[in-house]
Amino acid sequence: MGSSSDLVISVKPHSLSIMDDGRLVFSFDRAGRLYTAYREGRTFVRGLSGTVVEKWHERGWAPKQVRVLTEEEKRAFLTQLWSDVRAIIAAFRRGGARVQFFGEGASASDLDRWLERLLAWDAQAYARDEERFLSVYKPISILPPDQYLALVLQVTEGCHWNKCTFCDFYRDRRFRIKTDEEVRRHIAAVKEFLGDSITLRRSLFLADANALIIPQERLLRILEIIHESFVFDERRVAGAFEGIYSFLDAYSGMRWTTEDFAALRERRVKRLYLGVESGHDELLRFVNKPGTAREALEVVSRIKAAGLAVGVIILIGLGGEAFFDPHVRETIALLNEMPLGREDLIYLSPLYIHPGSDYEEKARAFHIRALAPHELKRQIHLIREGLRFASSVERPRISIYDVREFVY
Repeated sequence: MGSSSDLVISVKPHSLSIMDDGRLVFSFDRAGRLYTAYREGRTFVRGLSGTVVEKWHERGWAPKQVRVLTEEEKRAFLTQLWSDVRAIIAAFRRGGARVQFFGEGASASDLDRWLERLLAWDAQAYARDEERFLSVYKPISILPPDQYLALVLQVTEGCHWNKCTFCDFYRDRRFRIKTDEEVRRHIAAVKEFLGDSITLRRSLFLADANALIIPQERLLRILEIIHESFVFDERRVAGAFEGIYSFLDAYSGMRWTTEDFAALRERRVKRLYLGVESGHDELLRFVNKPGTAREALEVVSRIKAAGLAVGVIILIGLGGEAFFDPHVRETIALLNEMPLGREDLIYLSPLYIHPGSDYEEKARAFHIRALAPHELKRQIHLIREGLRFASSVERPRISIYDVREFVY
């Protein structure tokens, strides 16, 4: 540990951070769980599930490296973390750390309680926490990047389609819609599991793959149950959520009218995310993706007309070199037709081919070569360069969506 001038403890209403001269940074939720750490140039993210993802850049090599720690590595990491925390708290109690308070409700007495919680989280406590998570959730397979810190409610389990060749997120479970009573029990279990640390989560995400496959009347009833259980306020007052988010696919989205989407907006739904993947219909058929580019355009148009925001996800590298040109050309054309504005998102997500997946086998059968990293980068550049929006002020936000970094 560094000197007293190096060691800083920052207390915020929803999180606590410890920094040792920038070389080591830990962040914890109100229950004392670690959620991010930085050590020796590497970032570690621990999910509620117990998974720990490590991220770093190799010197002189641009692409980010991402990997999941093995169980043995994770235990060693958490054991070292606990040792560091004990040393930091001991230094603080000797007067060897500066303390900063931010926001209302952060006080010295609050800090004392928080530090006691941190001391309770040894490697065994984290292991027990993993078991508790699995009693509350099925695995959370994926979320959009802006929702990584959302509070997930699994009102459905699995994917109703589950046949896209490039996706194996939900192969481990059958699709089903939870009953109203199951939703109530799930919400109660989630609240008990998270306790005070629920305040770190500022939005709600309806999972799994496509909660909007639920018939509208039933979905509205589920939203009513959610509103009975949580407070919503866009000003982000203490304990309130700013909105509700979910995935939607274009094919099933065609069942929803503009009026149907407006009913969701009235119930605090803010943004829907569509895995459009490509504007090239032949490529969509090749990967067994339901729906067409025209249907995606129609659904996005209805969502926007209803006053909701959208997140459009495009798969970079889909179809490899065989589909490179039409994928780029027709995806640009589709995105340029969509009525997207500054509340909307375009995610460009590099395709990572799962070994043994249907996609890998089909690509091999058709002699389709996967794109190299420099070709993925070029495809991203071409799509970005081809997009045209009414003004720079109203244009949607465009960013990379690296699914390897996700952990919940």
